[in-house]
Amino acid sequence: MLINPLKSEANNVEPNLEVNKDKVIGEIISFLINNYSDYLSDIDINRNIVENIIREKVYKEYANMNTESTIKNILDRIFGYYILQKYIDDADVSDIRVTSFDRVFVKRKGNWERIKESFNSKEDYTNFVRYCILKNHGKITNEEPIVVVSDRKNNLRIEAGIEPVNVSSPNLVIRIHRPNLNQTLEELFMTDIEMFDLDIYKFLVKSIISGCNIIISGKGGSGKTTLMRNLINRIPEDLSITSNEETAELNLSHPNVIQREILNNRNKDKNITLAKLTAHSLVMSNDVVVIGELKGEEAMVFFDAVSTGHRGYATLHSDSSKNTLDRLVTLMKRDISAQSYTDKYLRKLLAMSVDVVIFMKNFKIHEIAEVIYDEEIQDVRYNILFEFKVDRYENGKSIGHFEKVNDAINKVKEKIELSTTEIERVLL
Repeated sequence: MLINPLKSEANNVEPNLEVNKDKVIGEIISFLINNYSDYLSDIDINRNIVENIIREKVYKEYANMNTESTIKNILDRIFGYYILQKYIDDADVSDIRVTSFDRVFVKRKGNWERIKESFNSKEDYTNFVRYCILKNHGKITNEEPIVVVSDRKNNLRIEAGIEPVNVSSPNLVIRIHRPNLNQTLEELFMTDIEMFDLDIYKFLVKSIISGCNIIISGKGGSGKTTLMRNLINRIPEDLSITSNEETAELNLSHPNVIQREILNNRNKDKNITLAKLTAHSLVMSNDVVVIGELKGEEAMVFFDAVSTGHRGYATLHSDSSKNTLDRLVTLMKRDISAQSYTDKYLRKLLAMSVDVVIFMKNFKIHEIAEVIYDEEIQDVRYNILFEFKVDRYENGKSIGHFEKVNDAINKVKEKIELSTTEIERVLL
């Protein structure tokens, strides 16, 4: 009789392993994470190696189980996202938030709901969090307990936290981008999305063609990335663009764009930060520099570029259009070279560089302001061009109407007038 050399002689094998299949799968995945993390960090390249390791482990230690079924379940979990996969595949779901092994929430059509599924145990969930980061070329440890990575293949941004920063449980937050569902600039006002109206649409097109520098502000999930994606895609093709992001989310379709993402979770001297990416953009024969989201010292590099002739687009978190420049001053001062500058000087630099601030809330443009530096008062002045008047809120959405408040009177007016011929060709 032939003997399978990988088959265990039932040493230490539980008699009812089929019942404990989830437990066994968890043990094997934990074994892989602890012993073969290098292979898992490049799982697509090392798939055959990892599969052989799994087969050997299963046949040696869990031979009384349905081995092929167990191996398939492990591979499905490694190459997918386990109980979360069906929500990642659901086109109506934009975000997933896991606060503990038995508390999972999804954001469906703008509203959060708790789902019935849960992980088997805290250990099972902790291993899942570690593996989500590991297979997307990151590393999460007690020394580096908060990590953001991106899954470019599935268009995911993944944020995770563990002890000692997290108090009671690891967390996992997944933002799902769906490039195949991206709307055009026209669809953002012609469909039921109604991010803006026809007058604002025409103004946005004029601003793009005339080369206005635009900052889009608002809280997370307000629509900043969606709007900026569409503005950049409408930039004329004869202009060269480099887009720099912490995690790739813009998914631009412009033919003359180079899209870049930071490199993190390595030795600090080998990290490629957003500031480094932005600085490198200046030697790439760019006409337009884009920052996915301004968060720190890259703000100073970005505005150095914009103030010296590059066109610039960026987003940042802010609670109003009027507070946007103050927020930018704070970010610019995270650059050591900017800390010797007064706030007044930086505000002047911003006012001379930024043409338009767009403030967004609940996936609508709530305000568009022209940024002006007033020599008389030696400070920034805002000329409000458009506003969204809220009548009421329903299911987290703003219900109301758009109003034109003022005409552009300063830099924006001048840039648009200089580009009148091209604007008429596009809009008429």
